Amino acid sequence: MELFVLVGILIAVFIGEIILYRIHALENLHLKVDFTKNVANFGEDIELVEIAENKKRLPLPFIILKFECPRELKFYDMNNTSTSDFLYREDMLTMKAFSKHTRRIKARCSKRGYYVFPRVGITTSDLFLTERFTMDFPNDSYLVVLPEILDTDLMRMLTSITLSELQCRRTLLTDPFTLAGIREYGPDDPMKSINWKASAKTGELMVNQNASTCAQKVHIFVNLSYYNPKHSVSLLEKSISLAYTYLRELAENGIPASIYTNGLDVITDSPAVSETDFGSATLDERAIMLARIDLKKTPVPFEEIFGKYITSADRDDFVLLISPQFNGSFRTHLVSAKAGHPSLHWVMPCYRITPDADPEPELEYSYTRWEVLGND
Repeated sequence: MELFVLVGILIAVFIGEIILYRIHALENLHLKVDFTKNVANFGEDIELVEIAENKKRLPLPFIILKFECPRELKFYDMNNTSTSDFLYREDMLTMKAFSKHTRRIKARCSKRGYYVFPRVGITTSDLFLTERFTMDFPNDSYLVVLPEILDTDLMRMLTSITLSELQCRRTLLTDPFTLAGIREYGPDDPMKSINWKASAKTGELMVNQNASTCAQKVHIFVNLSYYNPKHSVSLLEKSISLAYTYLRELAENGIPASIYTNGLDVITDSPAVSETDFGSATLDERAIMLARIDLKKTPVPFEEIFGKYITSADRDDFVLLISPQFNGSFRTHLVSAKAGHPSLHWVMPCYRITPDADPEPELEYSYTRWEVLGND
């Protein structure tokens, strides 16, 4: 008799425990997966932070933290990680009542892009491990990996050409009616240029800086149309990196620039375009804009972008076209634009085995073939 009573009690406890965990196991359970920073440089190491909280009296014998993340994040610790279209990671631990778990996982940003977590979730069980309970959690974390910064002879050549072109075309006259700003007095500055009010405020001699009567700009066009039937993107990535590195050089030299691409933003589906401006804030915004270009989306025809925005460039502005595609109809537009913009220059990223573009006579001395390592 006592045995039957004991068995009955055990069955009641077992059933009660299962009912209790069915109702309350996933209550007040929270999971957040985030990055230590939302914007990172190409090749930079960052940390991914898992934070799980059990805010109730009921202990959990184990929980499995699960999340999916892009394969472009290279974890240094690949334990509990599987790979397919995404990286799938599972970490198991025990959580007491009213406990919090934090784990940091180091990863390297190996590719430009905008990344989110498609799914994060928790799986747990009752004390007897007879049933499992699963819950997915909303997660708004994101990571922007900026384009790679290139250190090549081509970049030094482009910077030199740009500065030379702008210097040659810049008039030596200044506009006395247009004030570009105020700076410290130099030994070669005339006394009439001293701004006495600003000098009194700063305690140092300050002079008015007049604007040039011809303020040249740089206009960068990036053609991200597919350059082969396989829709390869490696040379398109190089084109984006080149444009970003060039923008940084221009910003360091105080040269205003605009950038126009036919690549689509991963969020807005609009072409990535930024009008003329310069400064560190604008450079950061443009870096994020270039990082968010989704090369899986079919770009708009480059002729539309080029035809729409080339009209905003003055004759004395420097125009740079970056295009690995060399057999498109844009060549006709390029030749026409060259007549109105003598400084226009075309850089073609390619591989050693890529055929030469054979530029038209009008472009023969305004064309640079940039060979990179690798192959598609």
